Order: sequence, then structure tokens, then C-alpha cells
Amino acid sequence: MLSRRDIFKYLAGGGVGVGTGLLLGEVNQRPLETLLSTHIPPEDFSPGMDTWYNTLCRMCQAGCGISVRVREGRAKKIEGNPNHPVSRGGTCALGQAGLNALYNPDRLRSPMRSDGEGGFVESSWDEALDAIAPRLGAMQSAGMGGRTWILTGGLLSSGEEALDKFREALGANVLRLGLDTPATELAAAKAMYGFSGFPHYDIAKADLVVSFGADFLGAWRSPVGYAKAYGEFRQGGDGHRGYLVQVEPRMSLTGANADEWLPARPGTEGTLALALAADLLGRRGPDAAPAGWEGLAGAPSLEEAAALADLPAGRLHALAERLAAAKTPLVLGGGAAGAGANATEALTCVASLNRILGAAGTTVRPNLAHAPRYSTLSEIEEFVAKAANGEVSLVIVAGVDPLHDLPDSLGLRGALDRAELVVALDSFPSDTASESDWILAADTFFETWDDDISLPGSGRLSVTLQQPVQKRLYDTLSVTDIVLQLAQRSGGALAEALPYEDAEAYTRSEWATAWANLGIQDDFEAGFRQVQQQGVWVADLAEGMADQFSAEATAPAAPSEAQFAGDASEYPFVLHPFQTPGLREGKGARLPWIQELPDPQTGVAYGSWVEVNPATADELDLKDGDVVEVSSQTGSVTSPVLRYPGVRPDVIAMPLGQGHQANGRYAQGRGVNPASLLAALSDGSTGALAWAATRVALRKTGERVRLTKTSGESRTLGRQILGPDDEH
Repeated sequence: MLSRRDIFKYLAGGGVGVGTGLLLGEVNQRPLETLLSTHIPPEDFSPGMDTWYNTLCRMCQAGCGISVRVREGRAKKIEGNPNHPVSRGGTCALGQAGLNALYNPDRLRSPMRSDGEGGFVESSWDEALDAIAPRLGAMQSAGMGGRTWILTGGLLSSGEEALDKFREALGANVLRLGLDTPATELAAAKAMYGFSGFPHYDIAKADLVVSFGADFLGAWRSPVGYAKAYGEFRQGGDGHRGYLVQVEPRMSLTGANADEWLPARPGTEGTLALALAADLLGRRGPDAAPAGWEGLAGAPSLEEAAALADLPAGRLHALAERLAAAKTPLVLGGGAAGAGANATEALTCVASLNRILGAAGTTVRPNLAHAPRYSTLSEIEEFVAKAANGEVSLVIVAGVDPLHDLPDSLGLRGALDRAELVVALDSFPSDTASESDWILAADTFFETWDDDISLPGSGRLSVTLQQPVQKRLYDTLSVTDIVLQLAQRSGGALAEALPYEDAEAYTRSEWATAWANLGIQDDFEAGFRQVQQQGVWVADLAEGMADQFSAEATAPAAPSEAQFAGDASEYPFVLHPFQTPGLREGKGARLPWIQELPDPQTGVAYGSWVEVNPATADELDLKDGDVVEVSSQTGSVTSPVLRYPGVRPDVIAMPLGQGHQANGRYAQGRGVNPASLLAALSDGSTGALAWAATRVALRKTGERVRLTKTSGESRTLGRQILGPDDEH
């Protein structure tokens, strides 16, 4: 996978002629006030006057640019940055709720030290850093840096680079953690396109989009960018409205907006795609097939694939006709389709459709964008094993919450308990931070410097600058500042690797280095001020990237049979965990606006629920609000039932994001966490966690609760609101 350094090395090597980058301010500019770039309000600012600052949204990993309205030195409102090629002036609900993080009453306001009895006491930065840095220095001197582990996310940012430099100088280990990681998508793209990174899916230019599991309008990768493109796709620039087909076992927000929803049996997506690919090759003749792809040996017929996926064969034939007739088709895959034990094989079959359809290079293009780096299941198991053997001295948890976001079956809780010292760098008392020895209170993204390479969504390489829009509210430091101070106090190789005063100096240094490596002749200070004003630096990748597609790709093999943890006779249902647009994996649960935000499909807010198909619910005598126990091989949770026709009868669906044991008053003790049910099963090709491959059972408890939802009832309940003849 590409690292942040790799991307800039590639650009510097002449892969793309970037010049000074493409700044989009000529297209859209706010009034002159938006061009102020200092986070310290001017002495002569006028009370009541708005000032806008362009910066980076950190509420998810899409890397959208935002504009923040500041008045009297305080952030008041968030809007999308119209200059940003991904967000293009838009935001999502989670991005709008960012101010809830800044002003949250449960934010950490200073470093906290465990009192040894399950509580925490306030501390000072000197006390905290003096308690941790000498231990780092001693391990560095003794050559024992390998006993330190850094748990972090998979961003491509300056802050992550600082952590990497810190780790390299110490000789420490790293785990990059997340539930819904893109490893299988990246592996499939490499196999079919020969490109180490996310492809750019140009939805706007397609006339037919077939999505296998990717909820790109809801919570998949870059929903703001994809939503903008979807609007153009539906408008149809040539007067033809685009047609969308969604293949998934549970109807997502994208599925609800699709022209066709195909509720395929979980784990059969690859077989469906391969059958469609073989059918297309048969229609087009051998001359249209890529070299070595003739006939796709082992591919099932459409009838066989339809039977396996439990779909009407006629609908699959109709889809094949649409694909064959489309002028600019696009096929993409992700979500649960990329999270099974055969996920890479499945997504490789999905991507093969684009090669056959000629979409590679048109609606699917190379993109030197975000290639997040995440750890495999075996790497996590290595950490757990070393902790069990007493070989882990220090764990630094930087901005992630693995005790909530990842399955209990991975053993991370026990590993952290066995570590000699656990230090969490976080803005909130998350589930993981609350189990640590020290919590070093971190800034929010409104208060410090950083940057990020955006997820795909524009076809351009977008490096978004994060700058402070106001002064710190409390006695906090950014994650980068904490790392820099620990390095300086530890001395030795750590201090030499990170000789920077603060996050601003480090971020500017990273940009100056990239500026020089790219051979940009313009004055750096002037250029950096312009980036601050616009909020983003953009390189157009359309030219010079076409050769990044491999001319040859091996024909995909038939995917292996889908494997699930749990015997079907004991656990008859496949669990389908899904992310809502607000809660995501759990970060949104600490925000009151997000807790109030109803799920777009069911209207439920403030809790968890179990979606059960009405036919299944009738068999089990379940009504809305009946509390059931959902159990797997690894654990059980209880939650109320919601009868939902948009889920297969052999699947139950549960939203992720709730079930926190800590994380502030708005998150703590609310709902349940379906991640706790997931088995430690991995994709056979990449080793990524197969979070969509766990079977569960349902048991009615006899309890009932009333669901909090805004969707009301679809029936008149005998009230004769409609006329007698209108109800039929």
C-alpha cells in the first residue's frame, strides 16, 4: 500500500506534472474575510463580524474540506469548503456535528492519571510527560524499543508521519486499527487494475452503476463526494438519467435510492459478478475478451449464480442485458461484500466486470489518493501473544478506540491489561482511554495543525490543510505536540528524529519538504499562505496516470465458498452489522446531535435495534419492541426488534456505534455493540478482519420496550384516516 511519503516521492519522480498544484479559488470564493489565515483573532476584529477559516474535517476519514464560521474568537458554524474538490461545498450530518466535539461538556480538559481504583485524577503536562518520557528514554538506550506498541488509525497525514518517525527512532511496533478497513478493496484493485491505491469511481460520468455492498450515499468511504457525483449521475448530462442497481442483503441508504435492489445471500457477491462477467464475454465474443480470459473457466451460469444467491434468475438476466447495453457503465464493491472470508476473491470478480465492460480508464480511473494502512488479524494476534508473554512494556493508543470498535474475540482488552503501562492520547474518555494508566488530553481538529490526503471522490490528489480556527479551550495538546514533547524529553534518537517546537512547525516543515521535493519554484511562504486561504492543495491526476493501469490482469478464479463462524443449525442467521451516516463505528455516539439523528431507513434514534424480516418475525412471534437476545459463538447482547422488510429472512442487521462503556454522558450505557458478537475470522487473501462472516441466533426474552423513532406507522391502526376504499 502507498504511504504518504510514497505518494510525494511518486509525484517528485515525475509521475504527474503538478506545478504548484491546482487551487480552485477562481471558481468559488467567499468574501475577503475567508482569506484570513491566522488562528489568533486580529486585535482590531469587530465584535459581531464573521470570519471564515478553511480547514479539514476530522469526523471521519474521507478528508473533506470545510469552512468554519468564527465570531468573537469562537467557532459557530461548519459549512463545506466550495474550493475543495471532494466536498465541493457540502458536508454530511457527522461533519455538521463537529462543533459538538469542540464544546462537548465531557471533553478532557487536562492530562489525567489513573488513581488505581477505576477513577482518574487531574494532572499537569510536566507530571505526565515526566512519568512517560524517562521510560521511553530507558527503553531506547537499552535497545528495548520493540517492547513498545503504538495503536493508531490508518490516516495519511503529517500527524501520522510524526508517529511513524517516533516509532522508527524508538524501534517500536505499530498496529493500525479499524473495523471496516479497505484492505480487500485495495487488493482487488491491485489484481485487476495493477494499481496500488483506491481507484477513482467516476459515478457522475456513468449511465449505469452497479454497487455490490458499497453504501456510497450513506457511510462508505467518501459519502459527501459520492453524493455530489450521484446528483450529477441522476441528472444525466446527455439527457439520460443514470440507472442504479444495489446488491446487498440489507437495504442501505444507497439501496433505498436505487432503481433496483437485489437482496443477495451474504457471501455470494463474487459468484454473481463472475457469472455476469462470463455472460458478457459470451455476448461480446472471444475477440473482446482480455488475453487469457476466454470463457472464464469455472464461472457459473446466470441460473446457477441466481440459485446460489437466492435471487430470481430473470432479474440477473435483466441486469446482464443492462450491463451489455450501457454506454458508460461502472461497477464497484465494498461494505459487507468486502468483509467476508472470501472478500478479496469476491471483489476481484466485481472489479473484473469493469475490465470487460471497458470501464477501466473511463468511469474507473487511477487515483494516487488515500491508501490507508491497517494491520491484519495475524498482526493483532502477535501483539496479543506478546502481551500474554509479558513482552509488552508500553502501549500508546493514539486517537483510536479498539476496545469498543473491534471484536472482544481479538483479545485486545486482555493484552492492554497485561501491558506494564498504557497511555491514551484522546480528546474524550473513550472506552479504551478509560482503561489506560494515563490519558493525555488531545486537541480537537479545530485547535491545531495537521493535514490529510483525501479519500477518492474527485479524481484529483487533494492534500487538505488543517489549521486552528480558534485558540485552545482547555489545557490540551495535539497528538503531534504530545509526540514531539515526548521525543524531546526522551532524548537520543527520538529527539534527533523530531526536532520541532510544536505541531505548526512540524506541519510547515513537512509541507516545505514536499514543496522542495516536487521541484516547485514558487516561494514557499507565499504558496503556503495561499493553501491556508484555500484550505487545500490539489494536483490534477488526469494526465500522466493512464499508464498506471496494468495492461494485463489475470482472469479471476471462482471465489471460494463463503465461510461463516458458527454452525448454521445452531446459529441460523448471518449477522449484518452496518454503519449509520451519523454514528459510523462509534465516534458519533458522543455527540448529542448525532444521538438525535434518526437512522434514515428506520427512523430510530437514541439506541440500538435488531432488524428482522417480517416473515422471520412472524415465525418467531416477534413484534416491534420485543427484546431479543442475539448470541454468537463469542458472546451475546439484548436489543429490541424492529420488523424491517429491507433485510433478507436469513439475515439480521444491527447498527454499529452504540454500546459504549464510557465516552461521555451521551454515549455511555446507550444501546449495545454488535462488534462484541463478531468472531476472529479473516479474509483468506489479505488477513483483514471478516466482520460480515459471523452467524447468530435469536431468543425472545419476554421483555418489551418502546422504540424511539420518527418514522411513525405505515398502517392506519384502525383509525380510518383513509376512506374505506382507499386502504385497498
